[in-house]
Amino acid sequence: MRSSTQSKKIAKGAFIVLVSLIIGKGLSYLYTALLAKTGSSNYGLISLGFVIISILTIISMVGMNTGVMRYTAYYKGKKDKSRIKGAFLSSLKIVLPVSIILSIFLILFSDFISTKFFHNIELSPILKILAFSIPISVITNVILDMMTGLQNLFYSNLSKEIIDRILKIALVFIAIFLGYGILGVAVSYLIAVIITLIVTFYFLNKKTFPLLNKNIKTIYYTKKLLVFSYPLLFIGIITLLIKWTDVLMIGFFGTTSEVGIYNVALPTANLLVIIPTALMALFTPIIVELYSKEDKNNVKLISKRISKWILYLNLPIFFVLLLLSSNFLRIMFGDEYVSGQISLVILLFGYIFHSLSHIPSSTLLMIKKTKTIFLMGLISLIINVILNYLLIPIYGINGAAVSTSSSLIIGSILLLISSYKFNKFQPLSITYIKPIVSGIILSIISYALLDSFNINSIAKIALFSITFLVLYLLILYFIKFFDKEDKEILSFLLKKFKA
Repeated sequence: MRSSTQSKKIAKGAFIVLVSLIIGKGLSYLYTALLAKTGSSNYGLISLGFVIISILTIISMVGMNTGVMRYTAYYKGKKDKSRIKGAFLSSLKIVLPVSIILSIFLILFSDFISTKFFHNIELSPILKILAFSIPISVITNVILDMMTGLQNLFYSNLSKEIIDRILKIALVFIAIFLGYGILGVAVSYLIAVIITLIVTFYFLNKKTFPLLNKNIKTIYYTKKLLVFSYPLLFIGIITLLIKWTDVLMIGFFGTTSEVGIYNVALPTANLLVIIPTALMALFTPIIVELYSKEDKNNVKLISKRISKWILYLNLPIFFVLLLLSSNFLRIMFGDEYVSGQISLVILLFGYIFHSLSHIPSSTLLMIKKTKTIFLMGLISLIINVILNYLLIPIYGINGAAVSTSSSLIIGSILLLISSYKFNKFQPLSITYIKPIVSGIILSIISYALLDSFNINSIAKIALFSITFLVLYLLILYFIKFFDKEDKEILSFLLKKFKA
């Protein structure tokens, strides 16, 4: 199997995912902006509710996200429909009971959690409402992972990134407009989750895989799926805690208003995850197929290519957000949130480094080094918790940002070292210096001219970003950073866009 053929396949799928992710991220920002309009304190409360629900949902999945995707992709390569169907039903036998138990637990202990940990009883009714979304979300997640494993990225991302976000925006707008307050926001979230599940299941059964077809026999392998997945549960929890520990600890040490301010800086820095997520969404199922065929050469070739794409597509986003940090927070969320600028800048450095860890993490996963990934994540989490404990009481949200960025950078370095140890694979290259230096030079020039842009609207942010991107790509073109295969893939993407 030729590397260029695989690269085109990746580019085609990643293009679909990238477009949906950009749209989804835009819709998510609109959703966040709407929530932020309720005030930093109210937004902090609903943010804490979402964080707690996210953690319990990940626990409920028992690591099945990757397990379902891996075995679905693997048996797709073997053309075994019975075991593809078995991946879905076997996983539900595990995740549904766990999710229901955790939902009941949250309802019963919502008052205790709200008062003892976050010192605000107003959080309790929010948690009670959101608790009902946990079983619904885990079923939706299993369906989405199954569609990803079957490489039907269009419908999985249509459900996850667009339909779900549009529903949440529409319903939260109605709740706020009608004056239902923060509880109305929680109810609107629950309704959106229910509708998304219905739509997602339709896409799976009618457009991806005939799950309800009685002629397809189900072969269960619940134990096998659980044995593979349960170590990933801890990886998932650790990943989520690394992301949200700072929010939870700000809520413990500080105020809900500080949580709200910090929680607009965090998703802004998280924009740097769009590119690697888009590429990895298709990369993971493809590399599983290649791995099942013992085609290790193409695994390394494709990994190198994707690592390069992640870097040179992510750098302009990083530099633009760095330059426009205060403008972005003011325009998107309001003057109240500009105090999160320093936190945003600190987080950006952590996330740009973290974006390069997706490849080594994936290659370790494919050779079943889940314990290694878990250990690296655990080390990062411990560092994050210790630094948060030491820095938040003194430096507030800026201390939380330093803690998160430090743990992300250390975790990424550990994954790179581990990947080289087990795979003799190093995705980084000396050629990466070119786009980094080019971006720094262009940023310095842009910063000197920034006042003349008078950026005071979303339209001007978009214009500045597009101008920066075009100039950045032109610089890379003239310094010959793009090789023959890059140009071939870019040409392919342009043809797909015009088609």
